[in-house]
Amino acid sequence: MHLDDALRQGGFRRWYERQLIEGHVWLVTAFLALIMVAIALEVLDFRGSRAGVLALAAIVVAGLALVAFAVRRFHLLLGRAEQLAEQAVCGRCRSYGRFDVVQGHDAPESLTGRSVRVRCRGCAHEWQIG
Repeated sequence: MHLDDALRQGGFRRWYERQLIEGHVWLVTAFLALIMVAIALEVLDFRGSRAGVLALAAIVVAGLALVAFAVRRFHLLLGRAEQLAEQAVCGRCRSYGRFDVVQGHDAPESLTGRSVRVRCRGCAHEWQIG
């Protein structure tokens, strides 16, 4: 879903909250995968069968890949949410997150790939976020 559609659907504050929740779900996933890797390393016994060693080694590699992906996703979501939160303040009346979406358009240089024109609900000031 595009940023402007998400903002229209539930508002900025709900979008921001969802980004934080999703980001922390990825952090918990990384933590659980790290525990899985630690358990697999603890159980790993090189004197056992080759199939068992290969299976545990595969679990370790897959777990480390999941940890790396989940931590990267966590940082991406929280970084994007924080950058947009900094832009969600009206320049005129200083209200936070109280705006309506005017229009959105593709902007490859933007953090989210979309640039959104918004209008403050309090003073009707317009500015770009994204």
